[in-house]
Amino acid sequence: MASFKGVQGVLTVLEDFFKARLPAELSEGPTNARVSLLGSNDLANKLNGNLLGVYLYRITIDDHGRSRFFKPQGVDNGAAQPELPVNLHFLLIANASSATTEADLMSWAMVELANHSQLDISHLQTSDDEWGQTEVINITPVDLTTEDLMRIWDGFETPYTIAMAYVAKTIRLRLNRQRTEGPDVVSRVLATGRMP
Repeated sequence: MASFKGVQGVLTVLEDFFKARLPAELSEGPTNARVSLLGSNDLANKLNGNLLGVYLYRITIDDHGRSRFFKPQGVDNGAAQPELPVNLHFLLIANASSATTEADLMSWAMVELANHSQLDISHLQTSDDEWGQTEVINITPVDLTTEDLMRIWDGFETPYTIAMAYVAKTIRLRLNRQRTEGPDVVSRVLATGRMP
């Protein structure tokens, strides 16, 4: 289970995942492509250069995770730890100076995610040391209608470029423990003094 930094941690892990695997034919000259985590402010300006971007466009509460029971992990195996299960909806965005480079960047990234569709503790622990040993984040492609995709892009200044939607499920964010209550009161003892 992660702290509130779990969302940012997953995004950073995705960025590092792609950076570490970017093939020399794309990362070196003359292409010189790079991988970057993008925010809304980045897309408010025109994208420059050959780039594979990871852009988080939505966070949702996991409907199935909300009602599932997760076995407590770690040394404290007492009461279940309350959590907020969330899914991250993100776009892979390929921007390049040529159509072939754009296609190569996107198809390469899609193949990498198809081959490595799970992130586990070995990927995630560096971003947040509160991840559980058995936690796994599954990354799957999502069908996004052209209309929905265009609505996302309408708010940006940068021209539309090729994009593919994915979802990362399920990031378990740790909540504060519930306040515990003692047993019901069954008797009262009142202290009294000696009567004169």
